[in-house]
Amino acid sequence: MWTSERETENFGTSVPMSIPPQTRAANSERPVERRRRRRSSTLMLGGCEAEALAGSFGTPLLVIDEPALRDTMRRFKAAFEHPRWLASLTYAGKALLLRSIAAIAYDEGLIIDVCSRGELETALRAGVPADHCIVHGCFKLDAEIDLAVGAAVRHVVVDHIEEIAALDAAAERRKAACSVLVRVNPAIEAVTHEHVQTGAAHSKFGFAIADGQAMEALAAVSAAPHLTLGGLHCHLGSQIVDLVAYEHEVAALTALAHQAQHDRGISIDIVDVGGGLGVDEGDRQGPTPEAWAKALFDSFDRHWDPREKRAAKSPPHILVEPGRAIIAAAGTTLYRVGVRKRLPDGAEALIVDGGMSDNPRPALYGANYRVSLAHRQGAEPSGTFTVFGRHCESDRMVARVPLPEPKAGDLLAVHASGAYTYSMASNYNRFPRPAVVLVGGGRARLAARREPLEHVLDLDVHGAEGATP
Repeated sequence: MWTSERETENFGTSVPMSIPPQTRAANSERPVERRRRRRSSTLMLGGCEAEALAGSFGTPLLVIDEPALRDTMRRFKAAFEHPRWLASLTYAGKALLLRSIAAIAYDEGLIIDVCSRGELETALRAGVPADHCIVHGCFKLDAEIDLAVGAAVRHVVVDHIEEIAALDAAAERRKAACSVLVRVNPAIEAVTHEHVQTGAAHSKFGFAIADGQAMEALAAVSAAPHLTLGGLHCHLGSQIVDLVAYEHEVAALTALAHQAQHDRGISIDIVDVGGGLGVDEGDRQGPTPEAWAKALFDSFDRHWDPREKRAAKSPPHILVEPGRAIIAAAGTTLYRVGVRKRLPDGAEALIVDGGMSDNPRPALYGANYRVSLAHRQGAEPSGTFTVFGRHCESDRMVARVPLPEPKAGDLLAVHASGAYTYSMASNYNRFPRPAVVLVGGGRARLAARREPLEHVLDLDVHGAEGATP
């Protein structure tokens, strides 16, 4: 059941919030047509007016459309239903993991992919069973390994050779078995920004296939008395729109699986191909779930051929992790324009009340977004404007976007910003992190409270407070 809340000055308290109805025109002539015209020019998110959300919860504000999120999850699940292949969908917690989001993903039948104690604890506290969680990460702390084994997660993904012994020791202490996926690096450079290529030869992730490290890791896991080898894990990167990369990935993983079976008698039952599927971003179109699923299944059909002498014994269980493609489009970030000014080069600039502390992606790797004014949807642009955040960097969010005569006080919407924004937020310039709300059916509820400045300041230790005895 949806509940609506309004934040007050006292952290943690709330009072009911109602989305205000459309104001009836003073002239009662054709009120329905007037109301429809107003609604058509006003940004609605999950049946809620964006302006009303901003007024009730403040800005910057990340708004997640829950019905849209669930629809996307269901569309991906449907795309990966196949008569010959068993495939399961995982949700990348790193994109956005709050208890409410983890609960939605679990409710929709997704496995939760986590990479830290914080992410695993979030999922568990949301009511997600541990056997629906996969724990990965290139450097897991001892406490994280112990928690994963103790909780009996579905799989732990190992990323370096020492981790195999540490995981086996933890399982022995816990008198437990642990299922393991071995992350491999196929040295495939997906067509994406260098900073988000995670399966390339220069990447820190996984065991290299080319020099035999991956095969030795498979053998080490198979020999460990308290570990069970589940299969292979791989991830090529993020924002991938060229599906050819996945064809090369499946070919490499299949060749490794066949070699492991033929040379070492090691069976591969699971192949996790990762994901990182690109989404619509600016003028660039992302692949559809159906196109991605077809490309993967076609590739498995070609390469995992049981008639080959070296072939693995049986078809694997395929795991896919679309990444930000699941949640990006469901999210919209609302900002208040504070400044409009002309720059020395003649460009028109807008400065908003957030920026790289709540969305570092443009600064990190040039991410692009569609931007609109919440109260003038569909209006003719009056010119192009570059949107900046208010931090002490260039903090350019989006360059040269057409907008209809924006001014200070306007509400600016940055669309498809549900992924890797709040989850990467910081306190740069000592800004508190923004609030997150879920919307649907014309109602809103908090998913994350706005961080009070006192929380940031209370971490400081000064003077005698910090002295050691």
